[in-house]
Amino acid sequence: MTATLTEQRHIVLPPEVDREAELPPRQDYHVMISASGVITLRPMRKHRMTLSEHFRGLQGLEIQRRRDAIPEPIEL
Repeated sequence: MTATLTEQRHIVLPPEVDREAELPPRQDYHVMISASGVITLRPMRKHRMTLSEHFRGLQGLEIQRRRDAIPEPIEL
């Protein structure tokens, strides 16, 4: 199988590759080029929210502050 680089610098994949890989339209890819010239495409992952980002997004939720006593340190 071969892919074609157009004059607009777009790579056209063969239909077999598109069907087998089930590539979604408008997907962004990381492009890596090895020292030997091999080009690798890796789909970019969507940003995953951190726990603190999730908490910042919560609205109308009251979180009671705990007032537990801090335990004494244990000597080993």
